[in-house]
Amino acid sequence: MNMFDFIVCGSGSSGSALAGRLAEWPDVSVLLIEAGGSDEMEAVQDPDQWLLNMGTDRVWDFTTLPDPAVGGRALSYEMGRVLGGGGSVNVSNWVRGHRDDWDHYAAISGDPAWANKAISDVFRRIEQSPMHVENAPSHPLGEAVLAAAEHAGFTTYANLNAGPGTQERAFVRSLKTIRHGRRRSPYRAYVADRALPNLTVMSGSLVLRLLIEGDRAVGVQVLTGGRVEEIRAAAEVVLSLGAVNTPRVLMLSGIGDADELRRHGIPVTRHLPGVGRNLQDHAHIDLNWDAASGVRLPPPGDTGVAGFWPSAFLYVTPSMAGGVNFMVGVPMRNPGRVRLSSADPTAAPLIETGYFTHPEDVTDVRKALDTARSIGTAPPLRSWIADERRPGAANTDRYLRETVETFWHQTGTARMGNDDMAVVDSRLRVIGCRGLRVADASVLPRVPVANTMAPSVAVGEQAAHFLVGDQ
Repeated sequence: MNMFDFIVCGSGSSGSALAGRLAEWPDVSVLLIEAGGSDEMEAVQDPDQWLLNMGTDRVWDFTTLPDPAVGGRALSYEMGRVLGGGGSVNVSNWVRGHRDDWDHYAAISGDPAWANKAISDVFRRIEQSPMHVENAPSHPLGEAVLAAAEHAGFTTYANLNAGPGTQERAFVRSLKTIRHGRRRSPYRAYVADRALPNLTVMSGSLVLRLLIEGDRAVGVQVLTGGRVEEIRAAAEVVLSLGAVNTPRVLMLSGIGDADELRRHGIPVTRHLPGVGRNLQDHAHIDLNWDAASGVRLPPPGDTGVAGFWPSAFLYVTPSMAGGVNFMVGVPMRNPGRVRLSSADPTAAPLIETGYFTHPEDVTDVRKALDTARSIGTAPPLRSWIADERRPGAANTDRYLRETVETFWHQTGTARMGNDDMAVVDSRLRVIGCRGLRVADASVLPRVPVANTMAPSVAVGEQAAHFLVGDQ
């Protein structure tokens, strides 16, 4: 069958939520396309083994362009390439996001459907069914971190959603998409574990480009089983390929900055200069501590607590080197960019992060590290950790640039809005191209002060609501 009502490209957190909700509409046929393969392996299903997926065929092995702002390094920029996408290989943290982020999205898009008040209702519906969300198991080290955070002036909550969410200076027990110790990814919750006879899942299939006739998307061209096939959509095509692959497919299809497209010999379908721009992410900086003498740390992994403040967030975990690691996430002020390297749809894209290209970036990260230090040096943690190992007395500027990595929270490269750099409108329709939408984290105008799985699921839910309403 080469005709479906809806084609959803990408089975990550947004795509799975969207496809599962559309398939609840019994009179339509839905195709969900995924470049990767099965999620039925222990490294995926056991959430504690998430790191074992890195460097395998279950992730896209993207790297960024070498950049003097990060010590001339090319950073690893891996993203999920498996049924479930990032939701199958991440740390399973479920964070709704800061209220100010959602209100900002509403202001940028001009649509109150994206405001915190409305999106909170969406999250409550998601968490009631089909997602399963529960507190991470507590550990004595995590409890000590909570006590230290209170000593440093943070408010603590037993449940992230019981308090004000990721608001001003809050420490919480982490919420996880885990059930009975097994990963409960959005793909499992919305698609794989449900009876949806009108939903077809096509794995191991790479979306090459969109099929566009006039000003309308009518299908996709895919590479599957070693051959190229064309599949048509009677209603709409939705790209849910993530903040790197969604703009890449748009550009390969002639939707993007006209000058860039002509440089690669790609006929221009629609001049949208914002495609691939505004790449945002959290810079990941580690603050390492030696373990206190005689203390027995748990195995490397999440301690079950997290801290959020308006400009950064913090996770605490025992490190592989035997100490305690404070993982600090900070948004950067200058966005990066995703560009094509050629018109070859199998060629790796060119990725620029924008890390430390704004004069205030180093100052922002220094402030975030100082906040983390105020917790690490608080009395409740003195029996757990000793001296600061890194960066310690090292040249902090150099340390920041030479150790920064991604937190895998890429967003923004097909953002919604009403200005000349917007790619989609508030209902996620690609501007100037009928029958085409984007539903993934690339539509968010800025990276939320949070992990991005829960916001991505909310985007998928919103897309389903808009599609059903419009159809």
